[in-house]
Parts: sequence; C-alpha cells; structure tokens
Amino acid sequence: MKNYLINPELAMWLVLIAGKVVLCLCILKKRFFSRLSWFSALICASTTRSFLLLAVAFEASYTAYYYIFYITSYIENALAFLTLVECGRQVLPGLDLPKRKQAFGWLGTALASVLVFTVFWPLQSIAHEKKIEILGYLTIAIVFIFIAAYSRYLGLYWSRLVAGLTMTLGLLYLVGGVVKAIAGHYPPAMGAQVRQISQIANILAVIAWIIVILSPWGESVMTEEDLQILETAFAKIEDSLGAERIKAI
Repeated sequence: MKNYLINPELAMWLVLIAGKVVLCLCILKKRFFSRLSWFSALICASTTRSFLLLAVAFEASYTAYYYIFYITSYIENALAFLTLVECGRQVLPGLDLPKRKQAFGWLGTALASVLVFTVFWPLQSIAHEKKIEILGYLTIAIVFIFIAAYSRYLGLYWSRLVAGLTMTLGLLYLVGGVVKAIAGHYPPAMGAQVRQISQIANILAVIAWIIVILSPWGESVMTEEDLQILETAFAKIEDSLGAERIKAI
C-alpha cells in the first residue's frame, strides 16, 4: 500500500495527523467533552482512525487497508450524525422564534435540491450505492450548514461556538460529497490531486476547530448585554405566540 503514496500526499497526511493530535489535546485542556461530547468523540475517533490507517498503509496489504478504511469511515459518519443531533438540540429550540417557517423553507428547498441532484447526476459504476452515499454526505452537509446559519441568526453568546464547529463540518462534508460525485468523471491520473484537495480541506477544518475550541465562545459569563438579547428573544416569542392566538380566535 505504501507504494501508492506520493510524497506530497504523505506529507499532508502527517500534517493532518499532527493537527488532530493537537486538537485532541485542546479538547482535553478545555474539558470539551462536557460541552459537546459527541463532537469530542468524533475527533478522538477520527484521530485514532488516521493513526490506524497510516500503520496499515505501511504494514498491510491494499485489501486490508480497503476494508479498514470503509469500516472506520462508517463509524466516523455515525459519530458525525450524532454530533449533528447534539448541535441541533442546542439550536432547534430557537425555532419558536419568528421566521422559523422561512428557516424550514430554506432547509427543505436545499434538501430537495440535493435529492434532485443525486437522482439525476450520472455515475458510471455501482450507481445506486454511490448515489446513496453521496446523498448522505450532502444531506449531512446541508443540515450542518443550516444549524450554523440559524445559530448565528439567534445571536446568543454561545452561537459562535456552535456555528464555527457546524459550519466547518458542513463544508467538510460538502467537499466530501462533491469529490465522491465527480469520482467517475475525472481521469485516473487526477486521482492524487483530488485526494490532496480532500486532505487540504481536512487540514483547514482541524485548524478552524482548534481556533474555535480555544476561543472563549460559549464559556464567558453572561453579561448584561447577553441578558438583554435573551429578554428581547423571549419578548419576540411572546409576541409571536400572541399574534398566533389572535389569528386563531
């Protein structure tokens, strides 16, 4: 398997692993497991996976690498889904705020567009399995981006933390979905370049997560300004509920 690795690709792989180790140390330092446990578990699992794949790449056959790659990717995707639910639970209560219908409308439109794209996008081999995989990646990406955008719309003091993590995860899954969609449409010689694009996206994501986790977002004591924002938000909720009751009458 090591014969398939070219020097730039191996260098970026090592940089990515080093970045993930630093990210894990940041999670431990900030005790981030108590803040977002599934996201923390996702990062730890991803780091372990990178070390395992690196060892297998140099010590085992391509077949062993292939099976370990796909099994661990399924585990990582499952943790990403649990992270999506975890972050969504912090944001979705805000859907009682005004413009929640517009927010769901944008989300529904985006998901419908992804479904149409997946159905009509031509794939050359194992079409149905690939389409399901691409649909999964792009759906997760859209929902992560939606959570990020809506958390910033709420404007609460923790929203930069959640938005920073979910937006990066969304963009990362978006890149992954696009790469998988075009896999059968570029010459085999471009395979290394495409893998490098994915590696660069992962490295940038790790850097972004380190910055977000080390920031004071979500940890600062609530100020009078934060309390005022909360009071305004609850006032909007009350006004919205009052308007709905009047319409019902």
